[in-house]
Amino acid sequence: MKFLTLLVLFLFPFAAQADNQELSGDTKLACEAILCLSSGTRPGECGPSLSRYFGISHKKWKDTVKSRRNFLNQCPTVGEDPSMPTLVEAILNGAGRCTADLLNRQLRKQVPVEECIPDDVWRRMSREDRENTPRCRTKLVWIIDDALPSYCRTYAGHEYTWKVGVNYVGEPLNGGHWIDE
Repeated sequence: MKFLTLLVLFLFPFAAQADNQELSGDTKLACEAILCLSSGTRPGECGPSLSRYFGISHKKWKDTVKSRRNFLNQCPTVGEDPSMPTLVEAILNGAGRCTADLLNRQLRKQVPVEECIPDDVWRRMSREDRENTPRCRTKLVWIIDDALPSYCRTYAGHEYTWKVGVNYVGEPLNGGHWIDE
């Protein structure tokens, strides 16, 4: 039994290799880029394909996206699986744009917060005890919004992606921020 198992394990790679042609050039890099951008962990082998993908850049963003789409569509599996075109679109819109560092910078905004001094503190501070109205002021504070952009939700929520998302920790008014999964 052990011999049979070893024989099958030994011969299977040769049988699979005989049926499949090995990919090369941009076709290989496109398939590797899809695999690498679908996972939150990126080994060193992803370097050439990611360099090729992120190296595609034009003056206008729409031209960059179009060229990157054309590059990823060179992978033969994109046309074979019905979920692959949506994965390519999710990668185009989310990869490189849905990192914690970038979201913490892009989603930073000022919000008004009302700050009031309680009655008893105000009376002690006041020269005349007859004033008992709390003193309030509105001040602007910086927060990081906890609403994830739709393109990040699509990218992280795709059935073929794994650990590419981010999580929000804390509360917006108390130092909340995004962290990578």
